[in-house]
Amino acid sequence: MADKMLTTVSPHLHMKDETIQRAMRDVLIALTPVAIWAVIVFGMNVVYIIAVSMITAALSELLMRKIRGCKQTLGDLSAMVTAVLFAFLVPATTPLWVVAIGSFIAVAVFKELFGGLGKNVFNPAIAARVLLYFSPLALYAQKYPEPFFWKTSGFFTPVAASINDGAAGRVIYKTLAGGSVDIMSAATPLSLLKSGKWGVDAVLGPTPIGATYVNGAGRPSFSSLFFGLKSGSIGEISALLLIIGGAYLIYRRTVDWRIPAGIIGTFFLLSLVTWYQPGYNLFSGGLMLGAFFMATDWVTSPVTRRGKWIYGVGIGVTIFILRFWGPRPEGVAIAIFVWNIGTLVIDRYIAVPKFGELGVGVFNKIPALPEPAPQAVKKEA
Repeated sequence: MADKMLTTVSPHLHMKDETIQRAMRDVLIALTPVAIWAVIVFGMNVVYIIAVSMITAALSELLMRKIRGCKQTLGDLSAMVTAVLFAFLVPATTPLWVVAIGSFIAVAVFKELFGGLGKNVFNPAIAARVLLYFSPLALYAQKYPEPFFWKTSGFFTPVAASINDGAAGRVIYKTLAGGSVDIMSAATPLSLLKSGKWGVDAVLGPTPIGATYVNGAGRPSFSSLFFGLKSGSIGEISALLLIIGGAYLIYRRTVDWRIPAGIIGTFFLLSLVTWYQPGYNLFSGGLMLGAFFMATDWVTSPVTRRGKWIYGVGIGVTIFILRFWGPRPEGVAIAIFVWNIGTLVIDRYIAVPKFGELGVGVFNKIPALPEPAPQAVKKEA
């Protein structure tokens, strides 16, 4: 009876010093420059939103683990990563109570009710944002203020979108004390692309375009998109910083490079072939955030190298379809949400066949690039 077979849930780690806590810490480090820049552009509202999301996530995990009679796992930092990623998916003027509801749904429902880390089918932050997207609360989280809106209200003043006298579709901005603030919603670069205003000679009208630097035609300049001087969600503010953070995660081997390469490469190629503003489309919206930080989630992405390529390419194609033909300008969250389900199919039917097992031949012929052998763990004397 001394020898017992132990079973554990994914992710299964086989490399030296590779733990869940270390991986989650790497993600938080990679996201820190983006968060700092978002504070500069959108003010302390970013800090309030992230703080509320993290506190709610921590309390939700503690409560759900207590109810389920499970060991507390707050120390692995997975709930904190989920909280920050969810906060990055909403505008900087989202009401704090809406943020708290979304963070609770992410951790309590899509993480803990599924059995905890390793058993969740969907990326919790993505799933909560998609659910919020199709709920009545979406009205509060679809108004994007222009960069440096805090110059009107004050850097430290909490400002949130609010329903104007209960009139559906009409949103105004109010301080925490209830006073109105004269802040205009800005059209995001993707909104301009979707509405067809990107191709006109000039963008006219009272609605600001949401970029500090514009070109001669009145549209956001390429530099404003790349460096992060545009309207949008908190986490999509700077493509440059997201790429740097993603490169850090790849260097640390926290994420697999095949998934972001498949997503970004496929999307850019399709945009290039159709000439759907490939450069501007690539650095607008949440493509970089989703490719490096959302789709690469260990639990909800395929485990094989062939599977990762199929998964990444599939997400890239889906994002392009949703942006090009869908009713909304963005489609990253929905695409990842759909392919989280596809992961189950990929791992079951398209994975490398086991010894003596007949697999699906056409997919198993996809070449797999070489991968360094895992380092052996040295036992301490």
